[in-house]
Amino acid sequence: MDEGQKQQFQLLAAKFEEWLKAINFSKQSIENYCGDLQRFISWIEENTNCKSVVAINPQHLQQYQIALYNTEIKVKEGKTKRLTPGTQLRKLAAIRKFFSWLVLSGQMAYNPSASLQLPKKAKTIPSTLLTKAEVKRLIEATPTQTPIDCRDRAIIELLYATGIRRAELLNLSLYDLDLEGATLSIKEGKRKDSRIIPLTFTAIEILKLYIKESRPKFPNDSSKTLLFISSRSGGKLDAADIDRILLKAITKAGIKKHVTPHTLRHSFATHLLKGKADIRQVQKLLGHRRLSSTEIYTRVEVSDLKEVLQRCHPRADKKL
Repeated sequence: MDEGQKQQFQLLAAKFEEWLKAINFSKQSIENYCGDLQRFISWIEENTNCKSVVAINPQHLQQYQIALYNTEIKVKEGKTKRLTPGTQLRKLAAIRKFFSWLVLSGQMAYNPSASLQLPKKAKTIPSTLLTKAEVKRLIEATPTQTPIDCRDRAIIELLYATGIRRAELLNLSLYDLDLEGATLSIKEGKRKDSRIIPLTFTAIEILKLYIKESRPKFPNDSSKTLLFISSRSGGKLDAADIDRILLKAITKAGIKKHVTPHTLRHSFATHLLKGKADIRQVQKLLGHRRLSSTEIYTRVEVSDLKEVLQRCHPRADKKL
């Protein structure tokens, strides 16, 4: 493939990105789709004789799918692992979206990805869930004496109090909070959906303290309406900042688990459902479009089964 042909692929990729923006895909989804498309284009250049996009056929896509399945990525201590079915599914979905757009825009007569059989993704949740006691330890491990600690405590409290995603937290504005009405507005969720979430008393109290006492002590820049800002620049926090905040709290709390913002989201949902909350109400709080996405949190813990057996089985308390 010569440089002119490579440029033609890149031109199509740029137009595809513009189309995703036009149909209101979220920023994160656009980044993922475009990144996945670039990797596919590189694979086509290196592994086929296709000189243009119209030369790509179903056989090429099947070969790419197999290549994804066999792809190994490095993990800690020099070990490798294959891409998860979920990751493979996302990468193939991006390619299918690309070819759908090519057909829709009249640049291809047929969609070579239409017959592609996508891998099944198991509906599972991480094995790492926090108990209520562990959540309490995690939150209380961060004091409120300094402005940074107060901000960090508010972040952890809000993640568990609302179950919001990390990206949603990072994009929060001061105007998304209604502390008098005890609600939080998510203006742009995972799929650009909006929702309103009630706030707990403890979340309101720490947010009031942070906004009144701590946040004004941070530098201010053009991002002055953001709720959570950097103590160094006054600008927007990033995903790595949130991970560092959680790691610091986990270490102080002595919790020997890998905890992420999604761990708090999973714990939020699981604790609500175990507390007999209606699953459709939990669905709305989480911002799930499909009830099936929420149903994965209804798993029964082994400890619950043991308690039921001990309470109900006629020979549970019998001794030999």
